[in-house]
Amino acid sequence: MERRIAILADIHGNVTALRAVLADAQRVQPTDYWFLGDLFLPGPGTADLYQQLADLQPDVWLQGNWEQGIAAVAQGYGGLSGGSEVYFARLTAYLLTQLSPADFADLIKRPIATSRMVNGLDIGLSHNQPERSTGHDLYPVAPTANFDHLVGKHDVAIYGHTHQQLMRVADQGQLIINPGAVGQPYSPSAKLRADQRAQYALLTINDAGQLAVDFKKVAYDRQAEVDLAARRQLPYLEQYRELRRTGLTVTHDQPLLERINARYGYAAEVQAFFHRRH
Repeated sequence: MERRIAILADIHGNVTALRAVLADAQRVQPTDYWFLGDLFLPGPGTADLYQQLADLQPDVWLQGNWEQGIAAVAQGYGGLSGGSEVYFARLTAYLLTQLSPADFADLIKRPIATSRMVNGLDIGLSHNQPERSTGHDLYPVAPTANFDHLVGKHDVAIYGHTHQQLMRVADQGQLIINPGAVGQPYSPSAKLRADQRAQYALLTINDAGQLAVDFKKVAYDRQAEVDLAARRQLPYLEQYRELRRTGLTVTHDQPLLERINARYGYAAEVQAFFHRRH
């Protein structure tokens, strides 16, 4: 049977972008959905976003580095002092107050890598490298050896994490695909980064194992997403507004985050919140 697979990655809490992507994908009636991780944060989606993905009954549902970071903070292993640490912890607290314990437990038990055999094609799936969800070694300009490691003995490797759509080949000719980011597309090129449409990919594999890849970009109402974040009292709202406008994150901007954390008392909030949990 021909398989039409919608491949989603890096939603990052962006409710409006996911809705637009699913509406676009459903026009071709996918036989499968595969999700490659990073469902939550820094956007306002919480339980509703989880349910929206769960309702698709995805055949592949991985966790990414943000899920692993959320789990670490929730379980008392993450730091709560530096600007970025407080930023991540405050957003995690926002999520934990609205996500059920059962859904949280389900989220963090998922793997970071798996594989599927589809019409004779052996496909490896991971958030980043199969053995770890983070790192910069699969950015588009990375050495071929890094992608050879990713694909291993598979015919095709599909990964997320870099937020950039990509198709290339490994040294032995295997195909490597990144569907881009549903909720947070990125490009180091300012002109290309200005295109903030939601990204995903459609993979079609016929009975003979012949494969076609269609990279998709879907316009959505970014102001509606910011308005939703405001109604839900999302922490770091101004920074989320800028992210939706520019595609640039503040995750590692320590001086900026330290000023914001001091202004809003976020460090004290996260210390109190996680002290109560533990």
